[in-house]
Amino acid sequence: MLEKSKKNNVTKAKSTMRENAAKLRKEANRPKRVRKAAANATKPVSAFVNLINREFHIIKRKGDGDFFSKSRKLTPRYFREAFKELRLVTWPDRSETWRLVFAVFIFSIITGTLIVILDYGLEKVLRRIIL
Repeated sequence: MLEKSKKNNVTKAKSTMRENAAKLRKEANRPKRVRKAAANATKPVSAFVNLINREFHIIKRKGDGDFFSKSRKLTPRYFREAFKELRLVTWPDRSETWRLVFAVFIFSIITGTLIVILDYGLEKVLRRIIL
């Protein structure tokens, strides 16, 4: 009866440092999930940008500079240049954003207080002059 109650302990084979290093190298070559998702998300966007920036020729002949012989793009130049400028913008981080929000609140409170004081003072002066 004692033999039946004895548990069989199964131990895993310990991996060596060489096997661990090989496993880590194999995982390092595999692309990360975030990078893979970002690459998949940018494919339709880049396809759309390529379509927008593509040049179209209305008539395929070399003319003397008339309207139909020139190449045209799907979007106006203003929107293309505005998009390029937006890519050059450096956006503020979280702490700078909160600092600027508080600055706007303080400026608004000070301006509102000055307007209330000026309104009250002008009301008192005009009531004494008129009445």
